[in-house]
Amino acid sequence: MRKQAGTFLSLALLAFLGLGLEILLAFLIEPLFYGKGMDEWGTFESILHWILTCVIWGAFSFMLIRSARKKHAFDIFAFREKLRPANWLICFAALAICIVLSVIGWEGFKTAKEFQNLGLLMFVFQYVYYAFEAVLVFLIVAFGQKAGEAAFSRKNIPWGGMLAGLTWGLAHMLTKGDHMIGLLTCLGGVLYGAIYLGAKKNACVSYALILLAFVL
Repeated sequence: MRKQAGTFLSLALLAFLGLGLEILLAFLIEPLFYGKGMDEWGTFESILHWILTCVIWGAFSFMLIRSARKKHAFDIFAFREKLRPANWLICFAALAICIVLSVIGWEGFKTAKEFQNLGLLMFVFQYVYYAFEAVLVFLIVAFGQKAGEAAFSRKNIPWGGMLAGLTWGLAHMLTKGDHMIGLLTCLGGVLYGAIYLGAKKNACVSYALILLAFVL
C-alpha cells in the first residue's frame, strides 16, 4: 500500500508540476520572442500565452490520465455511482463556501470584475485557460485522494483537497505575494477535495463543480 501511495502522490505532484510549466513559459521562453516582460504584454501576447498554456496543460493532463489508467490501473472516469440528495448537498455546500471565499478575496464577484477589466475577447480566452487549469487541479485532488487512502486507509478524509491546498494553494501565496489570497486558495483546495468525495469521485460531476468554484 505504501508503494501505491507513493505512486499516486508522485502523479499528484506531477500534476502540480504541470501547472508550474506556465511559469517557465511566461518568464523564460515567451519574453525571448515578444521582446518584453509579462507586465508589458498587450492583448495579443496575453491571448497567445493562454493558448500555449492550454496546449501544454492539455497534453500534460492527457499524459497523466493515460499513465494512471495504463500503468497503474486507476481510471478516474470509472466512478459513476448515482449521487443521493445528501451527496449533492455536500457538493453544493462546499461550492457555496468556495464562492464566499472568492468574494472575500476579490472583494466582489470574480467573474464580473474580470469581465470589466479584460473586455469580452480576453475574458473568453482567460476562462478557457481557467478550464484547463481546473483539470490539473482536479487531478491533484483525484491522485492525492488515492494516495491518502492507500497510505492511511481512511476514505472519508479529503486527502486530495489537503494536498491541493498545500501545493496549488501555497503556490498562490508565493506568486501573488498576498498571504490572504494564499490562505483562501488553500481553503479552497480543501473544499475541492470535499466536492470530490461528496460527488463519490465522479470525475465529470467533480470537475464541473470544481470549475464553477474556480471561476465564480
